[in-house]
Amino acid sequence: MPPSRAASWQSSTPAAWDATSLASALKAAAARRSAAHVGPLHAVLLKLGLTASAIHATSLAHLALRSGLPRYARELFDEMPRRDVVSWTSLVTGHAHQGLHRDSLALLRRMVASGVQPNGYSLSGGLLACAGVGRSALAHGKEIHANVVKMSSRGSVDPVVENGVLDMYSRCGSIEYALRVFRVMRVRNTVAWNSMMAALLGSGQAEDALRLFVSMASCSVGADGFSFSIVVDACGELALLKQGMQAHTQVIGGGFEADVVVRNSLVDMYAKCGCVDSAELVFKAVSSNDAVLWTTMISAYGKFGRVRDAVSMFDRMAHLGIKQDGIAYLAVLSACSHGGLVREGWYYFSLMSDGSSSVKMQPEHYGCMADLLCRRGYLEEALEFIENMPFDSSVAAWSALLNSSRIHGNAKLGQFAASCLLKLDPENHSNWVALSSVHASGNDWHETWTIRESMSRECVKKEPGCSWVELCDGVHVFIMADQSHPELFQILQSLDSLKDDILVMPWRVT
Repeated sequence: MPPSRAASWQSSTPAAWDATSLASALKAAAARRSAAHVGPLHAVLLKLGLTASAIHATSLAHLALRSGLPRYARELFDEMPRRDVVSWTSLVTGHAHQGLHRDSLALLRRMVASGVQPNGYSLSGGLLACAGVGRSALAHGKEIHANVVKMSSRGSVDPVVENGVLDMYSRCGSIEYALRVFRVMRVRNTVAWNSMMAALLGSGQAEDALRLFVSMASCSVGADGFSFSIVVDACGELALLKQGMQAHTQVIGGGFEADVVVRNSLVDMYAKCGCVDSAELVFKAVSSNDAVLWTTMISAYGKFGRVRDAVSMFDRMAHLGIKQDGIAYLAVLSACSHGGLVREGWYYFSLMSDGSSSVKMQPEHYGCMADLLCRRGYLEEALEFIENMPFDSSVAAWSALLNSSRIHGNAKLGQFAASCLLKLDPENHSNWVALSSVHASGNDWHETWTIRESMSRECVKKEPGCSWVELCDGVHVFIMADQSHPELFQILQSLDSLKDDILVMPWRVT
């Protein structure tokens, strides 16, 4: 069949259509996700009397799914006189890939109930759907995993399915099960190693993610851009500059320095390690209009006080036609908050609120604006702003008001903010500690002791503060009230010496 017929059904006369040409047209339309071709090609299928053909009906349902017409696809599917494993699998995986995870799982249940045995592709789609749903689908994911185990007893299982099991446990929050699956996998390819490293990093186990990367290298498994992105992100989370620079060297050696995802991780890592100039060098090394990369650089400038650079870069995004999404607006508002730029903050906030921007306002944007007002000491204005938010008051907004009230000595407002915060997030022990402290700052000792007695009864304890510093001999970790460091005496002596220097240092009014 000529290519033009597959690309455009209108160019063919009804007499020119047959089963082969229709199959080609359905495939071409699906590749283009062309919703406009669904109805006309359906008409051709009816005219040719191919409604009983499972292949053509399934292809049409697949086209409808890829074109964003899931209801149409299900109606086609329900009208099929004979639904084989390919038809079921197409619907299950198609819904999962379109983000319709619960519908995908419902179809998988119907498939099993109808007596059709799922194959590896069906189970892979179900695993993807469970991963998309998250923790609440863990039980269903385990059922699918059991079917995969049964399948493995009859022969080898496609590595894609095994990777799907690993990813499902990871995204459902069951890292222990993910590790068990990873250890017994027959084929641990790069995708499997990446999935496990990403799962560890996402669950706050950055050190374990780095250890796994070392094991990956020792097993001679080739790393790709995603591998290096995870490693660099882990170094950033731990603020390990030396290891991050080593990873950067490997990135260059592997030829991944132009990979946008890797560059984004490098910019973020250098920023988290306090090297904003290095982050800037990575950003400028290769010209890119990637919105995520620009947003990361704006965030880095804002965190390190280069507020004018952050604002300038945000404005340049608009000038260059780079899409400014909600995260980009959040980054520039955060930069304005760190720099105390109230006028500029209101300007960018108004761009979202008055419809000048296509960005949909989120509670985080309001929380950031409230933080900006609080940092500048506009506490009453901040309170009014928070109370008039079109969303339920956010934890971030009340936390900002509480902290600023304590700094500016407004005990009454601090007590009010703390009580509101406690209602919103009663499980957070820090909120109880904050409420107790703010009453103490107002000399309300009766209420202070009442709260602390209640905390004692409920076994409420504040998590101890923790910090660390990387030196040439490794990383030194310090926990509040911990006296186990071998050089504790020398550290305290140095601290006392610094205190003496501060006391004799002349004050300068700026």
